[in-house]
Amino acid sequence: MNFLAFFFVVLEILFIFAAVLMLMQQKKYKYQKQIDELTALGCQLPTLYPPNNMEACRFVFSDVNRQNHVPQYMSNPKRMLQDVEKGKATTSLLSLSCFTTSCKAETFYTSLRKAFKNISSSVGDSLAEGKLSNDDGVKTGSSENGHFDFYEYEGCDLNNTFQINKILCNNESNHGV
Repeated sequence: MNFLAFFFVVLEILFIFAAVLMLMQQKKYKYQKQIDELTALGCQLPTLYPPNNMEACRFVFSDVNRQNHVPQYMSNPKRMLQDVEKGKATTSLLSLSCFTTSCKAETFYTSLRKAFKNISSSVGDSLAEGKLSNDDGVKTGSSENGHFDFYEYEGCDLNNTFQINKILCNNESNHGV
């Protein structure tokens, strides 16, 4: 291959890469309006990465009448207003808490149950697992305990991909571990 042909191949790859980046930047978050409001107040999104079809776990409610996969600020809008007034607002509460493994999620849930008597009524009583694709959204880096935040894109519905695989506590046993 001569130099000119090599140059055009590299140039084509760069154009494709630039197009992919532009498409990623054009995607809107499911809660874009609220994120925009918080960033206008000085909050910042953390560094975000594509999930690359990773397996993830989340706490959910086994009761089908409860809403799962809803960020804290969306399930309790007053909290967002209160946090803004106190200067404690964060974009993190417009994301979904996830874990890298079921073992790490269960360990974290056990510590929550020890600290908070009624934790199952606020974060859920079950563990669901699913796969996060790059079309679903973006994630923060994972902490040592396996936790990361997941920011959904518009149109993402984790109810379609996450399935309950374990009941972590029932109402009768929710008095600490």
